[in-house]
Amino acid sequence: MSKSLIEMAWGIIAAQARNTLLSPEDLAVGMRKVFALLQQLQRLETEMSSLSDGTVSGTLAPQDSIQHHRVICLECYQEFKLLSNRHLALHGMNAREYKLKYGFPLRQALSAGSLTLSRRQIAKDKGVGAKLVAYRRPQA
Repeated sequence: MSKSLIEMAWGIIAAQARNTLLSPEDLAVGMRKVFALLQQLQRLETEMSSLSDGTVSGTLAPQDSIQHHRVICLECYQEFKLLSNRHLALHGMNAREYKLKYGFPLRQALSAGSLTLSRRQIAKDKGVGAKLVAYRRPQA
C-alpha cells in the first residue's frame, strides 16, 4: 500500500530532524512546506496523466505546447509566458537545442501567443518597422 502525503512529508521532516537540530516551530513550518510541495507534485502528476488529447505515449505534442496564454516546457511540463534560456539551462540546453530536439522551426518564438501579440502591437505603436526600413536604406 502506498503512503499518504502526510506520511511522506513526516518521513522527510523526520529524516531532516535526525541530522539537524530543529525547534518544534521549525518542525511545524517544515511539515507544512513539504506537505504543500508534495501536493503540488501530486497535482502536476495528475495533470500530466490526464493529458490525453494531443499526447503521444504520455507526453505533450510539441505543436500543442505553445498556446495562447502559456508555453509548456516539454522537459518538465511547467507553464510559462516565455520559455527562457535561463529555464532551459536547468535542462542543460539553450533555445536552439530545445527547438532542434522537439522539431520547432528555428525562427519560432518560445513565448505564449498573447505575449507575442502584445509585443507586436507595442513595436507597431513605436514605429519600429518604419525605423528599421529607414535605417536599412543606403545613405546617399
